[in-house]
Amino acid sequence: MKLTRTKFITVNALLCAIVLLFVVFPIAIGTVQLAFIPLVAIIISAEFVGLKNGIFTGLFFGVVSLAIAYLRPSSILYFAFQNPMVSVLPRILIGVSAYFAAKGFRKLFPKLPEMISYGVGAFSGVATNTIGVLGMILLWYYNRPLSGGSAITWEFIAAIVVSNSLLEILICTVITPPIILALKKAFRV
Repeated sequence: MKLTRTKFITVNALLCAIVLLFVVFPIAIGTVQLAFIPLVAIIISAEFVGLKNGIFTGLFFGVVSLAIAYLRPSSILYFAFQNPMVSVLPRILIGVSAYFAAKGFRKLFPKLPEMISYGVGAFSGVATNTIGVLGMILLWYYNRPLSGGSAITWEFIAAIVVSNSLLEILICTVITPPIILALKKAFRV
């Protein structure tokens, strides 16, 4: 995607501002925080602007998540997000996954609408985040006790997937493609 320098800076600033806003002020349903808006920003960055941008926006999300885990340790898993392998690495990989999934799908199925490839990229990006974050939590903190007498187990992770991750995947896969198409139209690219 070729953008002028001004448009490039504008898109990057907007996406990073969205990430910062929704990491600092997350949307929560009960005790579950939904991270879909920063995920959408990373996926848009990767699919609309390019791979390097997706990596940068993912890194930004990860570093902000890491900082929030230290500055405002409010969730029961705050200690896990103080580990960069949990909070930063999977977020960098969101952009990589979304970019290559969308590009690969478009190459394999060039006759299908572009919107479908953006949806595939969004699905891949969110799945990468889910598998990366929860996988790292299991790897580093399996059987660690939590407040309330529970512990980090496969059942605990499965509950997060059912209550949170499936909704994030659905929302991101549905809303990301029209946003990218609208941006392409607005920026005339």
